[in-house]
Amino acid sequence: MSKANAFRKHLLTFVFLVTAALFGASTMILFFGMLPTIAANVVDKSRQKSRAISVGMMNLSGVMPFLLELWMSPAPNSFDHALTILLQPKTVVIMYSIAAAGYAIEAAVTGMVATMLQQRAAARLRRIDFEVQELVDRWNYYVDGATQLDDAGFPYPNDD
Repeated sequence: MSKANAFRKHLLTFVFLVTAALFGASTMILFFGMLPTIAANVVDKSRQKSRAISVGMMNLSGVMPFLLELWMSPAPNSFDHALTILLQPKTVVIMYSIAAAGYAIEAAVTGMVATMLQQRAAARLRRIDFEVQELVDRWNYYVDGATQLDDAGFPYPNDD
């Protein structure tokens, strides 16, 4: 890692920590609300992180109403109000249920894509078999790969 990248990483970490400290109540709701996203990111070992992304986006949509409730309260961004919001059972149920919907969406989409790719591959194999059969009909059985050919491409003579 170059010095510029290391500096940039340290600067972003510093800015993140200062922002988290300044907006502590929002950070508290975001941290506890986004725990399913953190778990999905740790569990998802794929390169694309599709599970973490789908859970994270749905999870953020579940946390956002409670952040707005905190920001629009008479004492915006207060720890007391943030704690009140987090201690309500419906808050946790709503945030985590919407994150679970992200898991369901990811599972459904992955299954649909896998089925679609499998059907495309099967159709391609049928087309290849049809084209091989057309070649065999036109050029005889030498083109189907069942007959052994010499280095020049001619069939070996039968030892009858």
